[in-house]
Amino acid sequence: MRSQGFSHVVITTAHTPVLGGFFAALGWHSLTIDLMSEALAFWGVEPSETPAMRWIPPSNVCEVLLLPAPQEVPVLRPVDCAVTTPGGLFDINMRTVDSDWSHDFLQSHGWRPLVDPVAWQFGDIETKEGLYIQEDGIVLAVMERLQPPLLTAAFDRMSDVFNATQMVRNVDQTVAFLKHLNFERFIQHQGPLPGAGPKVLQLERRPADTGDIELAILHPEACMEGSLELVQVLHHPIERLMVPPGGGRGLRSLCLPVDDIEACYEGLLASQWSDRIIHPLARRALPGVLSTISFAIAAPDGGRLDVYQPTT
Repeated sequence: MRSQGFSHVVITTAHTPVLGGFFAALGWHSLTIDLMSEALAFWGVEPSETPAMRWIPPSNVCEVLLLPAPQEVPVLRPVDCAVTTPGGLFDINMRTVDSDWSHDFLQSHGWRPLVDPVAWQFGDIETKEGLYIQEDGIVLAVMERLQPPLLTAAFDRMSDVFNATQMVRNVDQTVAFLKHLNFERFIQHQGPLPGAGPKVLQLERRPADTGDIELAILHPEACMEGSLELVQVLHHPIERLMVPPGGGRGLRSLCLPVDDIEACYEGLLASQWSDRIIHPLARRALPGVLSTISFAIAAPDGGRLDVYQPTT
């Protein structure tokens, strides 16, 4: 578990066996979850004969919770919406040692290419990045670092989930909101993406003067592991998706540990964001380390964040 940044990804899915097979093929191990009634209510899911699962990577750092949902439950993000459409959580990000290998591997485990891998350079970093989507509307960004080599711990084939992106209407507004959750901006960019970068966001066909974006990456300790990424397209806004706060299928939420949850909650209650609270502060029987004091809140464009205080 990460002590800073997000520590869990919660997914509601009609394809639990397929997604579970993907994580199992990467060497993650699983635990069956017995969801109590308050956990079902917290995430807006119904009891199911298909078991809910905790999937834990070899690093033991960022868990993925798979909560079964019927196929008829609407998806949080339609599979055919434009990449840059604001609303909810857009993607989760994993690293790969070989993007060509992962391109084939992902397609054999229920993912289809949304954007084929593109090599591009951002500042001093050269990377190769592709986007993949599955039938719940979940988008996975897969990144291969080309240059310079990563200084983080080695991983086998693909890493755990290290970053998650939200497409937003106003980066500064969401940055101001996330400050209440101890997230601070440590990377920012405004303007066109260099080189082939626009292809990753499906902006390559836009006129050169309309493809500018504003990008921000935030973390409590200026770290990429567990960071939140915000992307706003500046010159051709798209209507925001209306993401239901109480339920839906896809990337349901990210779980954020905080040291003093009562102070965090009181600060939000006294702020302009108080009406974004989905579930109030309470002690809940949730899976694993999440079984503690928690609340849920929606970011300005609907991305759900579950905030909890780890026990010592």
